[in-house]
Amino acid sequence: MNLIEPIILGGAAVGSITGAVWGFVSSGVLWGLGGFVLGAVAGGLLGPIAFILLGFLVITLLEGPRHAWALFRNNGRPPPGEKPP
Repeated sequence: MNLIEPIILGGAAVGSITGAVWGFVSSGVLWGLGGFVLGAVAGGLLGPIAFILLGFLVITLLEGPRHAWALFRNNGRPPPGEKPP
């Protein structure tokens, strides 16, 4: 199992629960079922993108913006002047 598969499943689970709750609260059972299905699909598609952006935000807050952008610029290698782990 790759790393992307649990991320897709996690996004689908969070999206389906959120969609079901919002749909049921707003208009009843059928909207809850529709929100469940749409939330599962949208969560599976958008969940990985949201988790990647969240991870980038955490790296930016903990390490600083220069380090975070250097990860993209250097293809994952540490910025020049830093020792690799």
